[in-house]
Amino acid sequence: MRCALVTPTVKGRATMKSMTVLAAALAPMLLASMAQAATPAQSQAQVAARTIESTPPVPYDAGVYRLLVPAESQDGRFAVIELVEGPGYQTPWHRHDAMEERYYVAEGTLTLSSAEGTRDYPAGSYVTIPPGAAHAQGNRTAQPVRLLLTITPGGFEQFFIDRAELHKTVQRGDPAFQDEMVKLAMRHGRWLQPAEAPSGAATP
Repeated sequence: MRCALVTPTVKGRATMKSMTVLAAALAPMLLASMAQAATPAQSQAQVAARTIESTPPVPYDAGVYRLLVPAESQDGRFAVIELVEGPGYQTPWHRHDAMEERYYVAEGTLTLSSAEGTRDYPAGSYVTIPPGAAHAQGNRTAQPVRLLLTITPGGFEQFFIDRAELHKTVQRGDPAFQDEMVKLAMRHGRWLQPAEAPSGAATP
């Protein structure tokens, strides 16, 4: 392969012809270099997918959940959980200082209370709750609500796993349920913190 040198003109500028020749000569080398650099990464990249059949629903105190994308499969970057919450379910006011929540409402209606007030979000809505934002959410309709929850970074999914274990022995409405849930929440204090209702906001 021949390379052309850029020769300056009398005024110190490269001629257009020389620049064109140089670009033509360098282009194949640059493309080859980019292809070689991309090959290892491309060969290591893998598509990750889970089917509904491979992810059975797990009962817990609010309804059922499916752990669609465990954080460990994404180097802890995020996790995705499908939640089906029954009628009347309601969380207390709380916040997540170390993570972000993103809810996609697939079916039903999600009711969310925050400093902006209380709003109903029907199917098709997408709600982002940033770190530190006080909020409470639930289902105040007569039908279940199905949500896709993405948590960033991942890790908080263990809270749902532990709730499912608790649900096997202590049910919502049992005398010991409230105390056991407080203990469980405290074990997950990295991700879950209690919060006061913002001024003027109603307590669920």
